[in-house]
Amino acid sequence: MSQSNVSLTFEQMYADQLRSYLLYVIIGAIAIFINIIIVIVFSSSSHLRVKYQLLIALAIGDLINGIAFVVAGLTKQHLILSMTVSTVTMWPAWSCATEWYPGLLILGAQWPSCITLFLGLERFAAVHYPVWYKVNMNASARFIMVVLSVVFSLISLGVAFAQTYIFFGKNLTTFLCTISGAYQKYYTTWNYIVTVFGHLIAFGLNASAFLTAKSKSRLIKSGLSAVMRKEITLVRLMLSVSFISALLVSIPNIILWGQSWVWIVSNSALGYLYVSFCASSVINILIYIFFNKDFRTQLFCFIPFGHWSKPAVATVDPITFHNAAMSINTRANALRRNSSIIPHS
Repeated sequence: MSQSNVSLTFEQMYADQLRSYLLYVIIGAIAIFINIIIVIVFSSSSHLRVKYQLLIALAIGDLINGIAFVVAGLTKQHLILSMTVSTVTMWPAWSCATEWYPGLLILGAQWPSCITLFLGLERFAAVHYPVWYKVNMNASARFIMVVLSVVFSLISLGVAFAQTYIFFGKNLTTFLCTISGAYQKYYTTWNYIVTVFGHLIAFGLNASAFLTAKSKSRLIKSGLSAVMRKEITLVRLMLSVSFISALLVSIPNIILWGQSWVWIVSNSALGYLYVSFCASSVINILIYIFFNKDFRTQLFCFIPFGHWSKPAVATVDPITFHNAAMSINTRANALRRNSSIIPHS
């Protein structure tokens, strides 16, 4: 070993990782802030709270992902900066598994993937099976989907802890506690499968729904065009969400999975792949602002200045409005008839 290498400090030796971990903290903090806003906006209206249960759950999942990256970044920075020549750099796998951030990273990856998949299934059913969708899809059904996604993610996380404790607890891994080090190779592969294919399948379902909705909109009668335009707007929203997820989550996770089995990726590149994964939790708010009128209107109601501070227009039931109009017309006609029989003086 050359004298120049011997004289390097630990901070210099781990410079690439420290830069990545700083980005973990920055982007994770932004994700926390943005997804708190999303949850508040959707939850501030009883109508939106019921209609967008899955998007609220997705925001909470992305919030957990942001917390996981902040905790991971701060913890790993502290571990590196506090290193000495006597620091133990290999830990038992169970010690890593019981750290806060590996489990949060698993939950923050798998739960949003499940929610995104359910969003794709919902829009696919709405376009391809509209009668079944109208009969069966309601607030209770969406709540069941949220519960199923939570149960699946927690069971999967429980399996991660159990298999590490039973089979791999004494295996040694790096003190920086990666997911593959904490939960070992086979469970890490399962995590990649859930994370990658949940988003990819959702993107395929939304793409199919969007193309079918566009095709139907050109064929149906003009009386139904408003309904189909509304459906196209919803599908476009979910398609955008699933596309960003496929781009920033699925593709980096495919590369990360291949690093475990097929190819070798440098430590600095690995860090930036994880950063892109975290960045996916930041972008959804822009999609909602551009493609979701309900969210945009409710968000701008919170801005206390300018023309955006005007209260949102209340939704009027067209049937109620029609009945009220009919009632007014009936009273007006009655008055005219009465006035016509009054004798002139």
